[in-house]
Amino acid sequence: MRFAVQVLSFAVFPAMAAAQGSPSLAQQGTAVIQNASDTTVARERDPSRPSRLLVVDCPAQRTTSVPADRSDADSTTDALIAALCARAGSQSASPATVRHLLSIPRDVGNTPRDEHGDHADAPASDGAAAAEPQFRVHLFGDVKFSAIDSTRARNGFALGQFDLFGQSQLNDRLSVLTEATLTALPRNTFNARLERLLVTYWASDRFIASAGRYHSSIGYYNTAYHHGSWFQTAVGRPIVFALDGDIGLLPTHTLGVSVTGDIPSGALGLRYVAEMGSGRAGQSSAATAPQPALADNNTPSVNVALVARPERWDGLQTGVSLYRDRLTLQDTSKAPIDEIVGGAHAMYKTDAVELLAEWLAIRHRPRAGQTSNTSRGWYAQASHRFGVLRPYVRYDYVDVPSSNQLFAFLGRRNGPTGGVRWDFDALAAFKLQASHLQQTTRATMNRVDAQVSFMF
Repeated sequence: MRFAVQVLSFAVFPAMAAAQGSPSLAQQGTAVIQNASDTTVARERDPSRPSRLLVVDCPAQRTTSVPADRSDADSTTDALIAALCARAGSQSASPATVRHLLSIPRDVGNTPRDEHGDHADAPASDGAAAAEPQFRVHLFGDVKFSAIDSTRARNGFALGQFDLFGQSQLNDRLSVLTEATLTALPRNTFNARLERLLVTYWASDRFIASAGRYHSSIGYYNTAYHHGSWFQTAVGRPIVFALDGDIGLLPTHTLGVSVTGDIPSGALGLRYVAEMGSGRAGQSSAATAPQPALADNNTPSVNVALVARPERWDGLQTGVSLYRDRLTLQDTSKAPIDEIVGGAHAMYKTDAVELLAEWLAIRHRPRAGQTSNTSRGWYAQASHRFGVLRPYVRYDYVDVPSSNQLFAFLGRRNGPTGGVRWDFDALAAFKLQASHLQQTTRATMNRVDAQVSFMF
């Protein structure tokens, strides 16, 4: 059967819909969906759109077989033909078919409109949209319970460190990283610090330059694990890598510039790091963190490192580093101190196995001619994952001579740590840990820590 139907902007569809009782009609050519979940705006007929003649060849018999390679567009065409032919032949078209044809596509852009500013209604140009930074924020936190057997120790619950980490990709080669922390102190106060603020330019795999405040590339642990305790296997950091401002023996932060990149070395997988910055201030017995503004002397800190990641052993990394700085003491009657830190590390890490070992030596030499002294520290850590459980062990060792002008209060500290980490969620972990620490400047300490760390 062959017929001609003149369609004026789908004027036939409202009539069909009224006959079938599907959507109600507000006016000709405007469908208002009764379903409460549909919030799409009704479309008005464009009066400038010309009428078109649609010729449909209705099949004599309806076929039931549908080819397997039929697309969604073919299905829509078949439904349109079936609806028109049903109306021409006084057959009742399926309400579902009519509803499918009249349904208005929803906007899935999910782009919020800026309702503030003078240019809210003005469309943004492609250049302006491309210039907008893509900023990502991650938050980290932890809560723990500690039981310590040493004299005058306080047992109980404590907040750990609240860590705000953000990164913005300005373009394909330029990015900015920032990290700020809010740390609960034993005096029931909080300490807010800007830990990292770094702008990085990626020229190639062989040259990546950064400027700002960053973690010094001394050893492996300091740049592999930053301030979010959720990343760490254990509850806390190794003693030798304790953060500056606490009992930090190492200059874990630097304010300055850093350059890194791959070295053409074939299967050896060599990578270099070169850093220069303000170093840390030697204005207290614990050598505070890097100065946020001007350095207290004209001698910058310099650090170089070399890392190897052989292709033959996936997960293996070895490296060495050498750091040099000059510390100016708060007591200006005392001569500045030259500081040299040398370190070496070896690690093997896969999804299941973790083996870490690092050794460091810190030499302090007063420029007034006094005898130099050398502090030493190392740790070894091993863990293995069994499903969501990861038991681990670690041994820490730090030895600071009594002649050291900055860290003599640390003395020698050494002892084992053991525990288990339970990843009960993809972004949350529970850690139960016991440790024994022998100290020459304080009493021997035994402690048990239970920590919940998370990322959100």
